[in-house]
Amino acid sequence: MNEIKELFKLEWAYRNFKASLFINGLIFYLGRIPIIGKIVPTTMLYREYNIKKAVAFVKLIMSLVVSFGLYSIPFVISYLISKGLNSGLDQSLSIFSVWFIVFIGIFSCIACLFPMFQQQEVRFINNFRISKEQYIKRTAILNIIKSIIFSLPSLIILGVIEKNIGLYLLIGIFSEITLSLFWSVINLHITLFKKRVILKIFIIMTYLFLMFGSLYVLYKMDQFHLIEHLTINWLTAFIWVILSFPFFYLYVRFNRFEDYSRQIFESSETVINDSNKQKKNNAYYLGEGHKTKLEKAEDDNKLDKYSGSKYLNALLFNRFKTTLRKQLFIRLFGISIVMLSVIIVSQVFPIKIQGAKLEEILYNLIPIMFFILYMLSFGKKMVQTLFVNCDYSMLAYPFYRESKAIISGFFYRFFKTFYYNGIISLFIYFWFVIFNEVNHQFLSPSFMLILLFVMTSLTILFSFHELFIYYILQPFTSDFQVKNPIYKVVDGIFYGLSYLSLQLKSVGLMYGVTVSVISIFYFVIGLFIIIKFAPKTFKLKN
Repeated sequence: MNEIKELFKLEWAYRNFKASLFINGLIFYLGRIPIIGKIVPTTMLYREYNIKKAVAFVKLIMSLVVSFGLYSIPFVISYLISKGLNSGLDQSLSIFSVWFIVFIGIFSCIACLFPMFQQQEVRFINNFRISKEQYIKRTAILNIIKSIIFSLPSLIILGVIEKNIGLYLLIGIFSEITLSLFWSVINLHITLFKKRVILKIFIIMTYLFLMFGSLYVLYKMDQFHLIEHLTINWLTAFIWVILSFPFFYLYVRFNRFEDYSRQIFESSETVINDSNKQKKNNAYYLGEGHKTKLEKAEDDNKLDKYSGSKYLNALLFNRFKTTLRKQLFIRLFGISIVMLSVIIVSQVFPIKIQGAKLEEILYNLIPIMFFILYMLSFGKKMVQTLFVNCDYSMLAYPFYRESKAIISGFFYRFFKTFYYNGIISLFIYFWFVIFNEVNHQFLSPSFMLILLFVMTSLTILFSFHELFIYYILQPFTSDFQVKNPIYKVVDGIFYGLSYLSLQLKSVGLMYGVTVSVISIFYFVIGLFIIIKFAPKTFKLKN
């Protein structure tokens, strides 16, 4: 009884902690609102613990009410799934059976095998110096109890509808207890393995395969009704009750909770730190753009021949050229150091492989070239600076959002980006020519032409890609945040592809040709999309 009391005391303390954080955050943000911030006495509110405690208590009660609502969502989803399946199948499947299969059978497996603590929980444990081992041991039991309590209203309603409250409550409560404890016990042991993530994924995939495979077999055999008979009967209910005791015993008697808790907290803190780092990266993604202070250039008067958005773009690049040239020089200097070192090494240690064999080896440099040109590209830098120093302000004006202005601005920016990226590619190619001449032209003209074609197509790709997704997805908001999840996914995929290209060990001529053709194809299709959709998608988001 004392243990149960401790469980609820822990839960109440944690909810109070979250409510207090919410109130402090609310007071802080009220103080930042321009007009309200001057009226609201934030300093006084921080000191008025009784007021904060009362508001926190109201927030706490509201969170409990909301929890009941949230735990009813699985039953609503089960109702929709059941209705959809029954309309498409000749055999019926009850709401309870769908809820049992999806949320008890499947969700409990995934949730228990991949437990994770929120940042607030970690802070709560550290601030109040709570035993990590005891917290984790109690939390699993507490989560099961909370789930049962918050699901009770929905289970009772289902029992009333089916006219058998006792049976549905017994199955609903004890099936969740048994399966949650079963997967928790498995997780306790697997988490201590070195290959735990792979093993957990394998178990989940196998479990899902067996479950959906069984459902498919029952459907094909026209025996879907067996699901109802097997899941909803008094014998099954008592089996769940009996099974809950041994799994509870196995859970509480696990003798390596200290090692397990340390592993779980290390994993949780790693995920939280990575998440915070990602948020910081997103929040300051435009940091490079912010750092770029564009000063008035002496030759701005040379741009008087331009007008409208073209003048604004020309003015931007004119004032930005000093920074661009500096960064270009740094890139070219780095390339020169690397290539000069390669040439010196080739003279000190002469290359004995000649002809087609050497070219076959050098074709393996093409995937590396993909990654190098991606990293050296000015595309992302351009996008950041364009938004911070131009588009953020100018997108508020109607003339700047006209189709003609957007399309002409895109092409102007593309050619400028291509100009700087092209210099880098041409410089790398120039060093390849020198390398070939110093080594007595051991690379054939056909290889040099293929290399030029690949580098040109990749230069077009990297000059176009960042601008393309910038104009189509426009990921930045008015407060300089990256809010578009699709943009993050596309950006991540593109980086992933460039990184994966480094892992390719053996490629031939066809790889270079294929990459070049795909790049050109992407460019052509992308231009059509820009002309068609950019005037609709390129706008400032709040």
